[in-house]
Amino acid sequence: MTAPFAHIGVLVDDLDEAIERYQKLGLTFMEPRTVRVERLVENGAETSLDLRITFSHQGPPRWELLQAVGDGVYGAHNGEGLHHVAEVVADPIPRMQELERAGLPMLAAQYREDDSMIVGYLQPGDLNGIRLEVIGTQVDEAIEAWVRGEDRAP
Repeated sequence: MTAPFAHIGVLVDDLDEAIERYQKLGLTFMEPRTVRVERLVENGAETSLDLRITFSHQGPPRWELLQAVGDGVYGAHNGEGLHHVAEVVADPIPRMQELERAGLPMLAAQYREDDSMIVGYLQPGDLNGIRLEVIGTQVDEAIEAWVRGEDRAP
C-alpha cells in the first residue's frame, strides 16, 4: 500500500470526453477498461453490471473516472462529480463492520464468488455527500498493475 487514500473517484456521463477534460490538468490516463461487476449488493438487492473506468498515471492519490451506468451506486442519478474517496485496508469486511458500528451505514458492496468483499461503499449522506470506498490491498495492487499496463485480477 502506497497511501491510505489511493484514489479519488469521479462519476462522469461520457468517459472519453471526461478524459479529454481532465488531461487539461496535465493528467494522463491508462487505456479505459470495462470491468465486469458480477455481484453488486445494494439495499438488499443483488445485481451485476459492466463498469467502464480509467485511472490517472499520476498519484497517489490517483484520479479514477467512472462512466455512469445503471440505477444504483454508479447511476447517472448521482450526478457528475466527486463520487468517492478510496481507502485501502488489508481486508474491507472488518473495516466496513467497524464503520457500521460507528454509525456509518454501508450503501453497497461488490463481492467475489467466495463472499470476500472487493469494495464497500458507505452511505454518502453521513459524510457530507461523499462516499468512502473501502478497498483491499489486493484491489489496490491490481489497479497499480493496470496503470502499468499489466492485467491482474482484483
